[in-house]
Amino acid sequence: MTVVPLHHRASTSPAHRPAISIRELSARTGATLRALRHYEDIGLLTAGRRPSGARCYDVDQRERAALIARLRRLGMPTPDIHAALSAADDGQGVARFLDAELAAAAARMEDLRAALAELETDGLDGLGSGSSPVSVATVDRSARLRHVR
Repeated sequence: MTVVPLHHRASTSPAHRPAISIRELSARTGATLRALRHYEDIGLLTAGRRPSGARCYDVDQRERAALIARLRRLGMPTPDIHAALSAADDGQGVARFLDAELAAAAARMEDLRAALAELETDGLDGLGSGSSPVSVATVDRSARLRHVR
């Protein structure tokens, strides 16, 4: 765990606070406290510490946490996020991930449309006939689904 001290300003106005608590970060990003601590443990986030020892997050870390939370909601695994946020990646890993997700979603939509057409023409018996093959992209996505927070 990396501890980075953050300097505090005299102002207590929420707009001018230099750092927010982990609870406030959780509320803003939708990430659980456990997830935020995990992101710190694996090096995705860096929390500062208040004199009491409590975690706090500056503007840069708030933005990074929001990005991580969004990518997790989209289904991107944390190792891929870690690689994508490296300076050398320049967003290419995120683009590849999103392209793959779009292709999987398109394949699933095609399968859903075919299933609906089979249902409308042959009823429930038509759905079980196996006339529409299972998409490899759909199977791959199902195999790697994880908790997204």
